[in-house]
Parts: sequence; structure tokens; C-alpha cells
Amino acid sequence: MSLGDMEIKPCQDEFLPQLTELWKEYIVDQDEEDWMLPYFDLDASTEGFRKILESFMRKEPEGFLVATLRGEIVGFVISFKDAFGPNYVMKKKTGRIQVVHIKRGFRERGIGTKLINSALRFLKASGCSIILAETGDMNNKSLKMLAKLGFKRRGNLVQFMREG
Repeated sequence: MSLGDMEIKPCQDEFLPQLTELWKEYIVDQDEEDWMLPYFDLDASTEGFRKILESFMRKEPEGFLVATLRGEIVGFVISFKDAFGPNYVMKKKTGRIQVVHIKRGFRERGIGTKLINSALRFLKASGCSIILAETGDMNNKSLKMLAKLGFKRRGNLVQFMREG
């Protein structure tokens, strides 16, 4: 399939069923090596995932973009023009690219770069002069792509887990 037919557009309600299934893939891909993965009940979480995606879409409609190829969603990016919300006062307007996910079988074809560049255009047009992006510390492909797009590593978030 040629990516020439790919479109990047704002998320719409009609995309939610496909996005909900893609979100399950995103959760697994984020946590493949995480001890938490066996504790997730992805099927039981379907409705909750739909609500998460719907809330992102309502919060920042222009920042939730999908890549479609002949009606199939092959990736998405979620970005916000106010990275920290109303509780922080920043000297420069700061945006955030919170999630980028490309469907398995469509990766390493430039879709992620196109989605991020689209999100960057939205954030810059919204007045953001600082843009943060997030990815897992072991997601080497995303780390490399973000560095290639001019992002600099800011630090690491370390999470701990303990049972009972």
C-alpha cells in the first residue's frame, strides 16, 4: 500500500471504535517488558479506553490527529497546546505531544514523523514556542525519531512497583 493515499486529519467520533482497538495495541507496546502487563484486562478495559480517547478528543480536538489509509486508521498523535494546565504559569507557551502510536505493520514508513510534524504545526500555530514530547525510556525507535526531529532529552521518569 502506498502512503501517498494517507491522510492526516482531526479525530472524529466515527474513528473511536478503531482507535479503541489501536489503544489496546498501544498499551501492550508500551508495557511489553513491564511487570504490569499481566495485570491488565484489555478486553474489560475497552469502554474505559474509549472514554479516555473521547476525553482527549473533546479536550483538544485540533491536537488529536489520526493518519488514515483508505479508511483504516494507521496511527494517531495526541497533543495539547497547554502542557501543564492552569496550575503552572510558564514564561513561554508550552505545548505537549503526549502520545504517538503507529499501528503494527505500518511502522518505520514515516507515518510517525508526519504525525509529529502535523502536531508541531498545530502547536506552533497555537503560539507554543516550547514543545515537550513523551516516550518510554526503552522505546529506542521513538527516542531516535524524536532526536532526529530536534527534541532533546530532558530526563527520565522512574516508576516503581510492589505487590501487596
